[in-house]
Amino acid sequence: MPSVRDVLAYMRTVGRGSPVDRPWSIAGQMLSNVRLGSSHAPPGSPLTLQDIMASPDYRNLMTAKVAEGDLAPDFELPRMGGDGTIRLSSLLDGSPVALVFGSYT
Repeated sequence: MPSVRDVLAYMRTVGRGSPVDRPWSIAGQMLSNVRLGSSHAPPGSPLTLQDIMASPDYRNLMTAKVAEGDLAPDFELPRMGGDGTIRLSSLLDGSPVALVFGSYT
């Protein structure tokens, strides 16, 4: 079971919003939770928000692996055209690289 501190930290993060989600106040989130309870989960889902926040996988996602100013770890991704892969390290030789990670949920 997540602690009250964990739930508030989650609410602060969600409350900021994102490019696709509007900001949502902590008071609004608490009111919604009181009204809906665990029905925030999709119909038929066996998991609740509390189940997910208590899972070791979620806890691991909450732990930063790099800090601001650290070098990004090298990784490889498929090319958008489906033609092979590309490594971050191969891009760093020529010019600066901006990494943008987004969520379209």
